[in-house]
Amino acid sequence: MLKFYPDHVPARVPRLFGDMLAASWTVAWAAAGLVVYRVIMALEVVADGISSTGRTFNGWLEAFKSSTPRGIPGLSNFLLGTATALERHSGTPLIASGAHAHEVIQQMAVLFGLVTALPPILIVGGTYAYLRLRDAREMGAALAFVRAAERSGRLEQARAVLAYRAVASLPFTKLMRASSDPVGDLSEHRYDRLAAEMLKRAGLESFRLHDPGRSRLEPAPPADVRRHGDEQDQDGAGPEGQVRGLGPG
Repeated sequence: MLKFYPDHVPARVPRLFGDMLAASWTVAWAAAGLVVYRVIMALEVVADGISSTGRTFNGWLEAFKSSTPRGIPGLSNFLLGTATALERHSGTPLIASGAHAHEVIQQMAVLFGLVTALPPILIVGGTYAYLRLRDAREMGAALAFVRAAERSGRLEQARAVLAYRAVASLPFTKLMRASSDPVGDLSEHRYDRLAAEMLKRAGLESFRLHDPGRSRLEPAPPADVRRHGDEQDQDGAGPEGQVRGLGPG
C-alpha cells in the first residue's frame, strides 16, 4: 500500500513543494536536451547542401549527355564516357556523402540530447523518486497497520504497540514533548499521547485509531500547559488542598 501525502495538512506542504521542484527539474533538463538536439540537427542544412550539390552536378552532366551529338565516330563515345566518369566521381559521391552526413547528424543529435538530459534527471530525479517511494511505502504500511487493528477490533493493543514504539524510536525532544513521563504513561497504560505522536510521525492523524466508545486520542499539550497542570496538582496536594479535601465538619 502506498500513501504519498500525510493526513496533516502542514506536513503535506514540503512534499508538494518537493514534487513540484522535482517535476520542474525534470522538465528543465528535458528541455535542455531538446535544445541540444535541435542545435545539432541544424547541421542537417550542411548535409542537405552537399547532397543538393551532388544532384546539381548530376543534373548538369545529364543535360550535357543529352546534348552530346550522336553518331560521330570517336567523339560521341568520348564525350559520353567523360560525362559518365564525372558523374561517378563527382555528383554521385556527393549525394552519398550528404546522405551519410545526414544520418550521422541525426544519431549525434539524439546522443548528445540524451547525454545532456538523462544524467541530471536520473541522478537527482531518480534519487528523489526513490526517497518519495520509500516515504509513501512507510505511510502506507502505517495505514495498513491501523486498518488491520480496526478490522480486528484491537485498537487498545494497537495504541500500546504505537506507544512502546514511540518510546523506542522517537528522539528525546519529541518524546518529552509528547509526554512529560513516558515511562509512567507506559506503566499506567496511558497510551494515547504517545500513540498520537507516533501516528503523527508516520503521517497519520490520531483519529485513525479513534474508538467510538472512548475519547479520541489527544496529542500532547504544550509544555507550559503541562507545567501549569503539575503546579495545580502540587497545590492540591499541599495543606490547603488537604483541608479543602476534608470538607465541612
